[in-house]
Amino acid sequence: MEMNDKVNLLINVLAEMMNVKKQEKFVAHERNLLDTNDVKSMFRISDRTLRRWRNKGLLKSVIIVGCLYYRREDVMSLMVSKFRDEIK
Repeated sequence: MEMNDKVNLLINVLAEMMNVKKQEKFVAHERNLLDTNDVKSMFRISDRTLRRWRNKGLLKSVIIVGCLYYRREDVMSLMVSKFRDEIK
C-alpha cells in the first residue's frame, strides 16, 4: 500500500468517525438528553461536582457510544430541588 493510499484511508476513517459523532449528537438531542458540558454550564459546576452528584445518585447518566448523557427531566428536577434548598 502506497503512502497516498494510507493517507486517503486514514482520511476516510476520520471522516466516518466524525459522521458517527454527529449522528450520536442528533440521537441524544432527539431523546431529550443533555451532555456533560450542557449540565455543567446549566449548574455552573465542575467535572468533579458532576461526578460526585452521579456517585451520590442525584443524577443518573446514560452512556451512548462512550459519552455520558443525562435525561433533561432528571436535570430539571434536580435544578428545582437545588433551587428550593437555596431558598430555605
